[in-house]
Amino acid sequence: MPTFFTQEPRDGFAQLDAQDAHHALKVLRLREGETVFAASGGRHYDGTFSPFEGGARVRILREVRSREPSVRVTLYQGLSKGERMDAVMQKCTELGVSRIVPCLFSRCVAQWEGGEKKLARWQRIAREAAVQSGRSLIPEVADCLSFEGLRRALGAHEQTLIPWEEGGASIRAAYQGAKDVAIVIGPEGGITPEEIAALRGENVTLGPRILRTETAGMAALAMVLTLSGDME
Repeated sequence: MPTFFTQEPRDGFAQLDAQDAHHALKVLRLREGETVFAASGGRHYDGTFSPFEGGARVRILREVRSREPSVRVTLYQGLSKGERMDAVMQKCTELGVSRIVPCLFSRCVAQWEGGEKKLARWQRIAREAAVQSGRSLIPEVADCLSFEGLRRALGAHEQTLIPWEEGGASIRAAYQGAKDVAIVIGPEGGITPEEIAALRGENVTLGPRILRTETAGMAALAMVLTLSGDME
């Protein structure tokens, strides 16, 4: 069943933006009265499709349970080359990440050139993935942080987990039910010992196998959400 991110419902209706209205009418070919979901501000609704001249909206029937996790997870992802970052945006959105922040580490191969275009692309990917997976919120894709910016940002979280190839505690042992969790993932070349020492967080292992940078964040996110009960 299609999910549309809409304006806040008013007078029993939630308005679709022009792009979503066009998609619903011309691509999905929805008709008056077909059942759809509407999501706004983290709230989820059952509704029916209601086109009108020049646009479309959702007639709200009832509010249903939000599909957002009880744990807010922010992924601080080391900047990577090519399609790896695209995969992170898509798959972590599907899993339930709340926020994704690209970060620069000393071993980053990718450069933050054309940053505005990259952000726009990643935000679009996250939005499409949120629609496809029936999320109630579109994760924020934030501007790229320097290493010092990352170090400062981690202080705002209840718990920080740093998967590192040199090892640490299991996520099962480290995660103790925090509701605001930061996960820090290094770039292709990994995080240096000096960077690990400068970051405030708990080093953890993702198991005996070495994961690629685009896989590690997905794995860590899935583990935290499983332990919190949000994958049941």
